[in-house]
Amino acid sequence: MGSLLIDNVTKSFGETDILKGINIDIQDGEFLILVGPSGCGKSTLMNIIAGLEDATSGTLELAGKDVTLASPKDRDIAMVFQSYALYPTMNVARNISFGLEMRKVPKEERDRIVNEVAKLLQIDHLLDRKPSQLSGGQRQRVAMGRALARSPRVFLFDEPLSNLDAKLRVEMRTEIKKLHKRLGTTIVYVTHDQIEAMTLADRIAVMKDGIVQQLGTPDEIYNNPANMFVAGFMGSPPMNFIEVDIKEGQAVVESAGETHHLKLPCAEAIAAKGLDRVVLGIRPEMITEPKPAPEDQDWLHSMKLDFDVVEPMGADTMAIGQWNGIDVHSRLSPKAGMTAGAGTEVQVNTAKAVAFDIQTGERIC
Repeated sequence: MGSLLIDNVTKSFGETDILKGINIDIQDGEFLILVGPSGCGKSTLMNIIAGLEDATSGTLELAGKDVTLASPKDRDIAMVFQSYALYPTMNVARNISFGLEMRKVPKEERDRIVNEVAKLLQIDHLLDRKPSQLSGGQRQRVAMGRALARSPRVFLFDEPLSNLDAKLRVEMRTEIKKLHKRLGTTIVYVTHDQIEAMTLADRIAVMKDGIVQQLGTPDEIYNNPANMFVAGFMGSPPMNFIEVDIKEGQAVVESAGETHHLKLPCAEAIAAKGLDRVVLGIRPEMITEPKPAPEDQDWLHSMKLDFDVVEPMGADTMAIGQWNGIDVHSRLSPKAGMTAGAGTEVQVNTAKAVAFDIQTGERIC
């Protein structure tokens, strides 16, 4: 079993608090991703799980056993580093087996494990090569193979793809996902890349300033963000935020010299708080070129939008205009043939629009 309980873990360096009470219950076989900007504490938390750093307070339990004070070698956890950390003078086979040698695993058993792992990662033809003779993706596979050879309860991945080019990063994401599906082992994965988080995770912990802002599935994080930070961090381009007046339960938006009143699904919650001004949050894909209306048209609005910038991106076209003097991103079909200019007709769907408190940034509804 590879369940991992992080119970009220804190970490301070002198008077600087890095982690401020982290509570995460990771289930056996779960793929959990810690995501957040640089300096949010995610790598520090990873190092504490691995035993490379001591927590200032709080406890860690692995498969029901307290490992808070256990040394790294006694935690049955394997880590894959951003830098790969391969031994340059050893060939691939020796890099994979070195940890087994240190544990005095018999040579016959070591060879069997190395061959199995190499075949699984499709690097069995590279066993005699040195790290300097490998590409970045191949080195990453070797680093993963070294971790796999141990058959640990938990794998830790610390930004393993950040050194790869964009194309290879996509390929390795797929390989890691396949690997998790085959093995079913618990994985804790650190990244600052929200696309990696959305595509790989069973659950995501979004961190900021040493605090978990929200813990949930990718769908929950994307469609039901807890606050403006989560909503703005997850999504590319991020969610649009526009301060709007609320009149008769509708958001008032100025666009292309016209005033529009947008119906909101959370009007009752806003009214219950007695607010007459909020931050409206709406994803770019909810602002599109006019499309055939579905049966439920209650949340559809037609308006004109002055596009300052149009960015063709292949599968999509991103266009930027303004509502209430604030830049608004929209996601259009390339077939729409949109160009920069005044008074472009768009369709706005507010079915999934959300509202945030202007003062706190917390989600109202």
